[in-house]
Amino acid sequence: MKEHFFQASGLAADFAARARLGIYVHVPFCPHICPYCDFVKTARFTKADVDAFFAALPAQLDLLLASVPEHIRVATLYFGGGTPSLFPAARYKPLVEKIRARFEIEEFTVESNPFSNVEKHFKEMFELGVDRITLGAQGLNPLVLNYLGRKHSPEQVVQNILSARAAGIENIQVDLIFGIRPLQQQRNIVSEIEKLVQSGASGVSCYLLTIEESTAFRAEENASDEAVVAEYEYISQTCARLGLAQHETSNFSRTASRHNRLYWYGLPYLGLGTGAHGLLPPTPEHPLGRRYQVGQLQPRSQAGDDALSFREDSERLFEIVWAQEQRTRSDALQEMILTLLRTQSGLPLAWLNAVYPNQVLESLWQDARICRALASGFLERTVTHLRLSPAEKLRGDSWAVHVSSLLHP
Repeated sequence: MKEHFFQASGLAADFAARARLGIYVHVPFCPHICPYCDFVKTARFTKADVDAFFAALPAQLDLLLASVPEHIRVATLYFGGGTPSLFPAARYKPLVEKIRARFEIEEFTVESNPFSNVEKHFKEMFELGVDRITLGAQGLNPLVLNYLGRKHSPEQVVQNILSARAAGIENIQVDLIFGIRPLQQQRNIVSEIEKLVQSGASGVSCYLLTIEESTAFRAEENASDEAVVAEYEYISQTCARLGLAQHETSNFSRTASRHNRLYWYGLPYLGLGTGAHGLLPPTPEHPLGRRYQVGQLQPRSQAGDDALSFREDSERLFEIVWAQEQRTRSDALQEMILTLLRTQSGLPLAWLNAVYPNQVLESLWQDARICRALASGFLERTVTHLRLSPAEKLRGDSWAVHVSSLLHP
């Protein structure tokens, strides 16, 4: 999205960050494969695989930077996976220095696994410039951890938080998974969130367990809608009581992530590393940006592990695969309806007025379902925004589909 439109449409007022580009680095190596995980990853790798992977990242960055205008000088940086914390900061330093030579890094996040973390790694990451971590705890209940195939203990999660804070990293977001059908009676997620905040976490990200066909959990059952809604309401109420703002459907924190906001507000981001996706900034040839992915991935031969070999298949796994279809205005707008409705603020009315004709907006405001939702408080129309109530956020995707159908008949 071009900067002049970003400013004029009312989006910049919500955004609250200087960065106009995100850089995401996908590190697909893991110490083991969790049975619920559908991300691109492998636990079968050698040092030669790791060397080849990291050696390819600067070349990918150079190729993609050719499409980034010179006036974009501030970016966010996020290392995800996989398990980035498997490796010391020295592995990342050359790439980080190359990025820092071109951009000011406004926020630097690393995903970390309590099982693989050691205290000195937090100190090294802080010295590298990391100011935010997301800690993949998924729970503090031993039954939950065992069911999800996690190898760490609840005590390790707390120790990780203390170690990160001692190293100087104060923005610590902890991931939790909820909606676990077999354990709903044995788990008290409220007490887990309280414990995490008491230990020094600055926020929690609570994700609903989704059963994917390509994972070892494919034969498991989803929790009932009623149970999921009830648990989500407990989560929302607890976070509000503890002073954690709901910045997005799954995200509760004292400080909103600047990197995540780039996704929510439709701004471009570079994806590096096999399994990453990206959205390049607009160009005359691609006025709404161009999507791509890194690596031509084969279908999984078995649940879980992608069996990536960065020595034998390096060309295929490092290739930038461009989206064949031109991204349309309708595509971009509907994507933003989906992501913005998940945010705390919702859809800026100035943005709606800037991108849709009055007669199209009338179909939105006169729709019977929208009117009922506004009357009942499920939807809220303020002076500046149309947003979902906190409890209704869990149904946000359904609302986004409905709003899109009215604005894009």
